[in-house]
Amino acid sequence: MTIRRHLFIAAFAAALPIVAAAQSTTILLNSFIQPQHPFNTLVLKPWADDVTKATNGRVKFDIPPASLAAPPQQMEAVQKGIVDAAYAFHGFLGERIKLTQIAHLPFINVSAKGSSVALWRTYEKYFATANEYKDVQLLGLFMFPGGTTFGMKAPIKQVSDLKGTKIYALAGVPAVIMEGVGAGVVAAPAVRSYEIISSGTVDAFAGYAVADATTFKTLQYAKSVTDVQGSLTAPAFALFVNKKKWSSITTQDRDTILKLSGEALARRLGLLDQVEAKARVDARAQGIEFFTADATFTAELKRLAQPLEKAWLADAKALGVDGKAALDFYKKLAAESFE
Repeated sequence: MTIRRHLFIAAFAAALPIVAAAQSTTILLNSFIQPQHPFNTLVLKPWADDVTKATNGRVKFDIPPASLAAPPQQMEAVQKGIVDAAYAFHGFLGERIKLTQIAHLPFINVSAKGSSVALWRTYEKYFATANEYKDVQLLGLFMFPGGTTFGMKAPIKQVSDLKGTKIYALAGVPAVIMEGVGAGVVAAPAVRSYEIISSGTVDAFAGYAVADATTFKTLQYAKSVTDVQGSLTAPAFALFVNKKKWSSITTQDRDTILKLSGEALARRLGLLDQVEAKARVDARAQGIEFFTADATFTAELKRLAQPLEKAWLADAKALGVDGKAALDFYKKLAAESFE
């Protein structure tokens, strides 16, 4: 073997770690919800681990123990490269993302899994061509269990039980509806609801599920829960990656990530339905009363919600989307179990 060939082999061997390193990517994935939230422990972290495994360790995730951006600033943080990836609550994206707000409409969500799959399929069929996520690489759309209303004093069984009261409500649909019934609304991100509710300045709170009330430590202040058929609303989220970061990943690994995202990610949200079911059993055991809104109460809430649906349909039309067809498609899918 010639000296030149020895030198070539030695140089090639030395370059191998460099090539491998060049193909390895660590994604700084921000979570604005506390690490112990069931979504992070049961869905996000396992998904990230599965991506790492499927790419043979070439794509890894670093999830900081505390959020590196305020809840409403997740997309901006990704666009600016402060973090590589994040998930954002659609309620904070209303000024720039219109179509996937469909998932926040009231009385149309039965389960987190059904709604998550419905949202992704509706996006692919009706919304993708509008390209509203053009500034990032969208990986998935998903939803938490439907939000409900918690009474901190007397049970909430009719509109008059809310009128004139002060209530914390999740920004968006819950806040709008509660304002419509005549309540004084304090709106803030769910992760900041504890300070408001624990201070005793509100009489009720609304907009997230019983399991979330447990995680956010607000359930201890509730005496009753009032559900409406199809939920008052359900929190919807988008998971996305910085475009420059995404382009740095090999085509093979991007394809692998996409296969584990989209509907595959949406189906993982069934785990949160299980968490919610257990949280409700535990809440009853703690003495919290559960009520279902009767026909009169439900009809009044639906009347107040009509402008929300009309506004969404108008947004869809402006973006060239058949809103009625998309809404009918979503409703049908959201009612399915997807076993």
